[in-house]
Amino acid sequence: MGKNKRKPVEKRKEEIFFIISQIISESGFSAVSTTEIARRLGVSQPAIYKYFKNKDELIKYFLEQVKENLKKIVRSAEKGKTTEEKLKILYREHLNLIERTKVLPRIVFADEIHLGEDKREKLKDAIFFYRDSIQKIIKEGIEKGEVKKSVDPEIATRFFLGSIISSSLYWMLSGMKYSLSEESDKLSDFLNKILN
Repeated sequence: MGKNKRKPVEKRKEEIFFIISQIISESGFSAVSTTEIARRLGVSQPAIYKYFKNKDELIKYFLEQVKENLKKIVRSAEKGKTTEEKLKILYREHLNLIERTKVLPRIVFADEIHLGEDKREKLKDAIFFYRDSIQKIIKEGIEKGEVKKSVDPEIATRFFLGSIISSSLYWMLSGMKYSLSEESDKLSDFLNKILN
């Protein structure tokens, strides 16, 4: 089968998401283009126009998919029985996503994303959704007696997110020479010591 074989729309869009991730991780948002995506997919540029009219639509789609991926992580975490299990799942799934896309830490610090109001709002929406979901897990843990009552859910959530960002940046600066997802147990064990 050749690369040009027609694929279902959702499958093709998923491929485009990962290609955008690669481009951003290598060169930033400014390098994303229909031309580069078509080249990497091995299709003509007009084939990309079937899905996206321009770069702006590509970036918006990418940011929407970031939020969808974060929603999947939250849904996985909600299957945990205890707060500790839920936080372990969050760490593991989030670090796995970063390891697969190699892009999420770069998004947070990208200057380009702050240029357009609509893109900034999409990024803010994804991050705030995720922040609120983590806070909810911690608040429920307090109510169940699994987390100390003295824990501030907002500060604990910031610590959680900060540890993911710093671990991801260190991993990227180290040349991605180790498995980031293997860090998840260390991070969640440390956070649980603080919370319990």
